[in-house]
Amino acid sequence: MEYTLSLALLDYLPVLFTASGLIAITRMIAHIDSSQGMVAHIGTILTISGGFFKATWKLFMALSNGSLNITWMDDGLFVFMAPGYTLLGWSVWQTVRNVRGKKPFHPWHIPLAMTILMFAISGYLLVSRPESPAWERVLLSVMVLATIITGIFLIIFSFRQKLYSAGWLFIFNLFCILILNGLARMEDQTIALQWIEEGINAVSWLAFAIAANRVYKFTRANFGVDPETLRAVSTAR
Repeated sequence: MEYTLSLALLDYLPVLFTASGLIAITRMIAHIDSSQGMVAHIGTILTISGGFFKATWKLFMALSNGSLNITWMDDGLFVFMAPGYTLLGWSVWQTVRNVRGKKPFHPWHIPLAMTILMFAISGYLLVSRPESPAWERVLLSVMVLATIITGIFLIIFSFRQKLYSAGWLFIFNLFCILILNGLARMEDQTIALQWIEEGINAVSWLAFAIAANRVYKFTRANFGVDPETLRAVSTAR
């Protein structure tokens, strides 16, 4: 697949927007439940790392005319983002339950078990069928499913709290993810098609970042005690 320098640089925009949004979501979760916030924090680091490594791989490929192919960076998109979104999806779900007065489950047991099972299946396929992309497809499937589930929980949370603008932005992001998933399956990945994909990707995650920051601001104002307020009170004393 061919990459141009401008196209490779554009790929960092979705990473930046995703980072902004996921950091806001992590802070929202931590504001409600610190233990789930730690799960979300690790999930965010893994997810952003996966996107950053993939973007950097594209940049190296563009600068070297395809001769510098660092495969672990390319594969890192799935290897990091699959467990990352699994942790994020879990922590968002537990936060939604918490807000509705339901007792959350243990923050680590189930998501860690799911992650271990995922890597066990993927690793087995890699060892037994190294020439097959089946191991990647396992991680890709988990990544896409976890991303969609995370988005659905954020949509539910937004509309329940009457944050309609944020809810519709999350829906837009989810719709774009489904479109991109379809476009990525096309065999002929021309430069023109890649520009379309990157444009959709950037706008999609910009919408996510805006929605996530709105949700975080709402959470700070309406749930728990705002840490900045606590600091102000402590200083006044």
